[in-house]
Amino acid sequence: MSNMTPDVRLRLGWAEAAVFALEQCELTHANAICTAWLEAVETGGPRHDPFGTLYADARYWALAAPPHELVAYTLTGMERAPKALLPLPFRKNVFKALWRGFPDAERAAFLKAVTKGGRA
Repeated sequence: MSNMTPDVRLRLGWAEAAVFALEQCELTHANAICTAWLEAVETGGPRHDPFGTLYADARYWALAAPPHELVAYTLTGMERAPKALLPLPFRKNVFKALWRGFPDAERAAFLKAVTKGGRA
């Protein structure tokens, strides 16, 4: 640590204090704090990774996977990722992808079923 600048030493001290503070919290509170921070500094997710491999690999696998595997992995992934770990923007993307797959008549029937008089 002797060759670090004062600014780096200060920031390292803050990081150590943050870790200590999180360790004193209940796990659910620490998870919520970390998730909120990650959402605040989010860069738009892996769609912007420099090599584009995450979504490209997922698309390639999805094209080759049989329907039962797609359903099994998708549902299991959604169950395993509670809303504290799957931020609202990601959940909205999942919902939009599902919604686009419904025919217009099914969309209208769904809206009518979940709203008063079909008004959202």
